[in-house]
Amino acid sequence: MEGYSGEKRVGRFYQTLIEYASITIKIKIMKKYTIPVQLLLIPFLFPLKKTGKNRLTDILLVVTVVCTGCFQHYFRTNTQTSVDDATLKLLQNSDKYFVVHFDANRVFGLNDVSVNGDKLEGSLVVLPDEHNKYINPEIDKANSVYKKDKGTALLEVHLYTNNTLGNTSRLSLSISLIDRIDVYTFDKKRTKASSIMSGIGIAAMAASLAVIFSAGAATSGF
Repeated sequence: MEGYSGEKRVGRFYQTLIEYASITIKIKIMKKYTIPVQLLLIPFLFPLKKTGKNRLTDILLVVTVVCTGCFQHYFRTNTQTSVDDATLKLLQNSDKYFVVHFDANRVFGLNDVSVNGDKLEGSLVVLPDEHNKYINPEIDKANSVYKKDKGTALLEVHLYTNNTLGNTSRLSLSISLIDRIDVYTFDKKRTKASSIMSGIGIAAMAASLAVIFSAGAATSGF
């Protein structure tokens, strides 16, 4: 009996791991879509179970998943394929934080920035953690940003070059070798739309779950 109980505990442990992995995958799928689409996906990804305790667990899970995508803030990259010295000087004087992307996906921060003629110069440093969160954005759509990160992310200017990085911490890069520049700016329109749709989505979700929960309680005595 003792051995049998141990096997049952191990079985429940592995079942819990499988369920957790399944939930994690479903949450990642949900986060790719807007709130209305998430609401449509809920019945397929999180079918409510029949027993009262599990029904309540599912409801709390659905609420958590949907709310994690609510009221998000967004930015755009404003990607350009070239830049001139006047623009770089303007960005420098605006206290922007420069991030340089070299070949082979090597990314560095740039301190002590200066623009001298046709050269961008500065000291290459390990990219600080606070500037290492949004280095692979979508260039043709709005990108979500956590509210707590917004102030830092919107300071960033990302410069891309196929130039090979030498064994030096000092950068002296010809501006003509910069083949892409991203200047992150706040997407007010997309953020406002997200807030409106989030409010509508949460209200609709609450009403739908209330109906489902009431109907289930009436039939199961929960």
